[in-house]
Amino acid sequence: MKDALIKAGLISKEQVRRDEIEKKGPQQKGVHEHHVKTHCAQCNKPAEDVEYYEHTNRSLNSKWLCVSCADKNWIHDDTRQTQQSMAARSNRFQRFYGPTKKFAPGKDFKKR
Repeated sequence: MKDALIKAGLISKEQVRRDEIEKKGPQQKGVHEHHVKTHCAQCNKPAEDVEYYEHTNRSLNSKWLCVSCADKNWIHDDTRQTQQSMAARSNRFQRFYGPTKKFAPGKDFKKR
């Protein structure tokens, strides 16, 4: 039907594309806001307290670490960029290596 209307010259291809984009909504790339990452990339195990660390430790290839891996590898909590786990959101997140980073009260987490 669309092809027939385009061929007849009643509507343009650009109008059809815009209509399709409006129906689909905005394109989302990567992890959705409501998804919580629960897999530690270092120990390859599922964990409830996985967070994204922007660390400079060259012996680690991964940035998504659970608390135990971050503590074992001496990753300071100041390098933590997300607050995506339920423990972190409810202020029950606690690190054993160094002080725990405090996030601003209005921000839940950064999108990654």
